[in-house]
Amino acid sequence: MHLVAKVFDLIITEDDVLKESKKLIGQDSPLALAQALNRVIDRCLLLHEAREAGIRVTEDEFDSALLEVLEEIEEAPQNEAQTLDMEERIRQRIVIRKYVKQIICQNHPIADEQLLAFYEDQPDVFLAPEAVRASHILFRHDEPEALSKARVLRSRIHNQTDFIKACPKNSQCPSGARCGDLGWFPRGRMIKEIEDAAFALEPGQISDVFKTRHGYHILLVTERKRRHQIPFEEIKDSLKTRLIQLEREYFFIRHMNDLRRNHNDQIKILDPRFSC
Repeated sequence: MHLVAKVFDLIITEDDVLKESKKLIGQDSPLALAQALNRVIDRCLLLHEAREAGIRVTEDEFDSALLEVLEEIEEAPQNEAQTLDMEERIRQRIVIRKYVKQIICQNHPIADEQLLAFYEDQPDVFLAPEAVRASHILFRHDEPEALSKARVLRSRIHNQTDFIKACPKNSQCPSGARCGDLGWFPRGRMIKEIEDAAFALEPGQISDVFKTRHGYHILLVTERKRRHQIPFEEIKDSLKTRLIQLEREYFFIRHMNDLRRNHNDQIKILDPRFSC
C-alpha cells in the first residue's frame, strides 16, 4: 500500500487517487492525478469536520446506502477485508453527505424582495423568445403520388376547421392523432423548412405544400407569442430555487477554502509526484 498523503489521521493511498482520477478526463496525466488528490483531500477534510461535529450514521441510513451500492457495483467484495473496507467507505460517504447538507442549509432563505430586485436589475435575462404553436399534415415520400395527394388536400382546406377535420384522416405522422399538433417551438428548435413556414404565418393561416426530408407538409399556425418579458410571478419560484442553489454552491466553495486555509498544517503530501 503506497501512501500519497495524510490529512489529520486519515491516510490517502495511491489506489484512492487512481480511483478518483478515473472520473476525470486525461486520467493518467499529472494534472488529473493532482486534481484527483485534491478531491480526496477535500473529502478527508469534510470527514474530519463531520466527525468533530458529532455526526453519526444510523443503521437505516447505512442499510439503504448499502443496497444502492450493491445494485451499482459489478463485482461484490471477495473477502472480509474488502467487505469491511466497502462498509467503511459507505459510512464515510453518508457522514460527509449529512455534514454538507447541515452546513449549506444554515443559510437564510432568499426574500421575495431580493428576488424582485434581481429580476428588475437584469431584464434581458428574463426574456422569452418569439415562439409559435403549429400543426401539420404529413404525406411521406414513400407514399405513392404523395405530392399530388398533398396538393389535392390543400386545395380542399380553406380554414382551420377544414384542417382539423382533414388531419386525423390523412396525416401519416403520429401527431395526426392529436390533430397534427407539434407544440410550441422557438426559432432553432424545429426542422428548418417547418420553422421557416411557421414563422412566416400568423395564427389561423395555412401554408402551401412544402417539402422536408420526411415528406410533404401542410402547416397550420394555431398560436404565436412575440418576444416578451417573462412575468415575475411566473418565474419567481424557479428563480428562487436557482438562486438558493447558487448561494449554497458559493457557500460550499468558501467553506472548503476556509478548511484548506485553517487546516493547511494538517495536510501532508507524502509523494510529490501527485502534487500540482
